Amino acid sequence: MMLRDFDVQMLATTRLLCEADRELIANVLKSLFAHRKAGDLDGMMNLVAADIVCFPGTSWGFARYPRPIVGKDAVREAFWQRHIKYVTLESTVHRLLIDGDSAAVHRTTKIRERGGGDALTFDAVDFFRFRDGLIVEFSELPDGTAYDAVINFPH
Repeated sequence: MMLRDFDVQMLATTRLLCEADRELIANVLKSLFAHRKAGDLDGMMNLVAADIVCFPGTSWGFARYPRPIVGKDAVREAFWQRHIKYVTLESTVHRLLIDGDSAAVHRTTKIRERGGGDALTFDAVDFFRFRDGLIVEFSELPDGTAYDAVINFPH
C-alpha cells in the first residue's frame, strides 16, 4: 500500500495532537499536586469537571469511602475533610504514564496530622481519566503503610 502526501500529513498531525494532549495532561497533574500540597482546594477544583467521580471502590479498606464521590461539590468536601485532618509536607512524583485520555501516577507523600505527631510517608498510585482537559475520574490507591496515617480518619 502506498502512502499519499495527505496520509503522511494526517499521521504527522495526529502525532502532534497526541503530544499536545500528553503535555496538557502532564501540566494539569503537575498543577493538581501543587494545589493539593498548598491546600488550595479551589485551585484543585478548577482542574476537574463538574461531573467528576472520585475514589471508586477499591480493595484497600482503610482509606476508602463507602461509595464513589460524584460531583465537584462532593469531591471538594472530601478533600476538605482530608485537608482539615492532615498537612501535606512533601509529594514526589516518581512516574507518570499517559495513555490516551488516562494517566497513572506513582508518587510518595509525606503527611502529618494537624496538631502534631510524627510525619508519615507512604507511596500511592493514582489513576485519572480526562475529558476536554479536565479530570473526570480519580482513584487513589495508597500502599499498606498508609494505614498508620488513616487509621483514625473519619469516613
